[in-house]
Amino acid sequence: MRSENDVTLGAVLEVLEGFRSEMEAIDKIAGTIAAKTTRLIRIVFGLLTGVAIVIFFMVNNLTRDMSGMLSEMTVMFEHFGGMSDDMHQITGSVQNMGANIEGIPVIAEAMKSMNQHVGGMKQSVAVMRRDVTSMNADIGNVALDTGEMAGRLVTVTRAVTHMRYNVNQMSRPTEIMNMFNP
Repeated sequence: MRSENDVTLGAVLEVLEGFRSEMEAIDKIAGTIAAKTTRLIRIVFGLLTGVAIVIFFMVNNLTRDMSGMLSEMTVMFEHFGGMSDDMHQITGSVQNMGANIEGIPVIAEAMKSMNQHVGGMKQSVAVMRRDVTSMNADIGNVALDTGEMAGRLVTVTRAVTHMRYNVNQMSRPTEIMNMFNP
């Protein structure tokens, strides 16, 4: 009976040894997969973070440039206003001269037409200024959205860290099997 037990024990040890070697191979493969997955996730999040930073700086530069352009448009609007006032004065002077000189009424009419065109240009610049102000507000919204995106990336990074922890936890059963090693 003792030899039967020895044979049975030998067979069980042989099966356990085969099982142990298979579990070690699985543990090695799981470790390799976990390392590659972690490396890939880090690379992807590094790239996403880099892209978010570049977008943030580009939006910041665009906002600064739009503000500068808005300032220049304001100066241009003021110059057109001054030019319109000057054209009103010139038109008045020409009309006064037209009463004394016969050829001047034609010039006065041309000056009135020019004055109307400048007034139209002044209105167009005012519309442009309003549109640029609206664009500046939209760019501010883009900057806020970029900030929100950065916050969401932080949340995703936390989730990936939790996933990595779970992968490590899933590979732990192979370590438990090592206690059956003689």
